[in-house]
Amino acid sequence: MSDFPPRYGVFLNVENPHGDARDALQQTVRTGVAAEQMGFHDVWVAEHHYSPFAVGSALTVLLSQIAAGTSAIRLGTGASLLALNDPLRVAEDIASLDLLSGGRIEFGVARGGPFPAQYRPSGIASGDVARERMHEALALIERLWAEPETHFEGRFFRYESVAVYPRPLQQPVPVWLASLSGASPQIAAEHGYGLMAAPSADLDQVAKQVAAERERRGAFPFAIARFFHCDEDGRRAVEHGIEAVRAYPRLMGVHFPPGKLPPMFAPDAPNDVILANAIIGDPEQCIARVKSMSERLGPHRLLLKPATHDAAKARMSLALFARAAGLG
Repeated sequence: MSDFPPRYGVFLNVENPHGDARDALQQTVRTGVAAEQMGFHDVWVAEHHYSPFAVGSALTVLLSQIAAGTSAIRLGTGASLLALNDPLRVAEDIASLDLLSGGRIEFGVARGGPFPAQYRPSGIASGDVARERMHEALALIERLWAEPETHFEGRFFRYESVAVYPRPLQQPVPVWLASLSGASPQIAAEHGYGLMAAPSADLDQVAKQVAAERERRGAFPFAIARFFHCDEDGRRAVEHGIEAVRAYPRLMGVHFPPGKLPPMFAPDAPNDVILANAIIGDPEQCIARVKSMSERLGPHRLLLKPATHDAAKARMSLALFARAAGLG
């Protein structure tokens, strides 16, 4: 059974194609604040490191700026790269942000994605090690938020009688694993975490995995990010959106393991494959695509990732969709 409309969010990656990091950061904050005014329910911000193009390295700084300009929209880490960070500091930062925002944090975590250059400065040998480190850090953070003192003995982290302050306003803070691979679905089921699919994830595969998880687990929180572009002129929307999706892997410097390249990122991917895995078109086409996805996925949060480097155009595109979807 479909669940339309789903809960709508905006997924922001701080992209700096023109070499003006200050403007890229400011525009991201402006779009996040505008998302609340448009009626979106969530705004999620991605974390990336060591890239001149993707400059959203200070995730909680960005979200704190968006929090200061909003009052109700949920604030998602999309995602916090726990393998690359000190978990004690992450626990403190997220707790502080949750308190300052009035309990609006959605804590999404990830290993670091198909960006091996992010692992090297941290001495992480592989994506598999990063995933294991992420899960261990998350287990530690949840205990730090709940226990008077924490004694922790893991492979990567060891602490004797440690306590961090402040503690989050939400008890518990909602946790999301930005992965459908490896042991992530099982760990999510064991701990009651939500699962999140990336913008490039193949919808056919995601739909099968979500259906299997619901069969095994019952209802659970699920979110999916999709590349998005909406324009009154549907042909113009498709041309612009497809061009942006094709350029994305090169600009971001993604490196997928053999056999793991998403179909939409294949160099010879047909336009139909990209459009089947995105929300691109005029308002009527975008709403029809959302309804079709809802029929396949069931209850979920849809996170729209603007497929444009023009921040003003991204906001116009989001506003156009929001009006068509009846938000606000």
